Amino acid sequence: MTNDNKDDLLYNAKNGDDSLTNDNHTTQKNKGDRRSRRTAMALQRSLVDLLLEKSLADITIQELTDRANVSRTTFYLHYQNIGDLFQSIEDEVVAQYEDIINRIVSDEFDILYVGTDKKGQKWLPTLIEAFQFFYDNPKFCSVLLRNPESRFFQRTVERGHDAVLERMEELRPDLTRVELEYFYIFVVNGIRGIVQEWMLLGYKETPNDITSIVSQFVLNHLDILSEDH
Repeated sequence: MTNDNKDDLLYNAKNGDDSLTNDNHTTQKNKGDRRSRRTAMALQRSLVDLLLEKSLADITIQELTDRANVSRTTFYLHYQNIGDLFQSIEDEVVAQYEDIINRIVSDEFDILYVGTDKKGQKWLPTLIEAFQFFYDNPKFCSVLLRNPESRFFQRTVERGHDAVLERMEELRPDLTRVELEYFYIFVVNGIRGIVQEWMLLGYKETPNDITSIVSQFVLNHLDILSEDH
């Protein structure tokens, strides 16, 4: 699967497979639901493609509906305006990414657990799934990270904040909360820069490779971590 069609997984994962029953009313409803989802998906894809070419403010409903091959009337059955459509995309991406963050920060895992990669270097394996998500949904994630109207990065940063700070307080009780807060901001913005460069260069590295790079970045600035923690 190439990056060009990986973004289809974003929508399919949210809506799941459609199953028909023998009940005619249910069957017709499912058909209508599928048509509605296909239309919404076409509009989402078209907006994302346009956002790779121009800013959100410069996109008109006419060019969007032309690109998606749907009527303006159909557009307004689904969304109030282009901003509403953009927000729906962000909400869907954030919801799926938050599922990953929730697993990473759950009590089952140590978010700052240090393992060893295939080269024998220390790394943070809990980050792999997070980077895999970007790799599997390149267009959606790219437009959200690049677009000033998006709060995607801020929302995901806020989600992992408390769990990371709590773990860091355990590891470095000598540091104040303020110092740890600044360190957290330093790290997450560094990771954002790495991810944006990764996107800009066309995802040449694998998610595992990026995990190794980010792990070295983090661990070089937090050298008190070890496998024993």
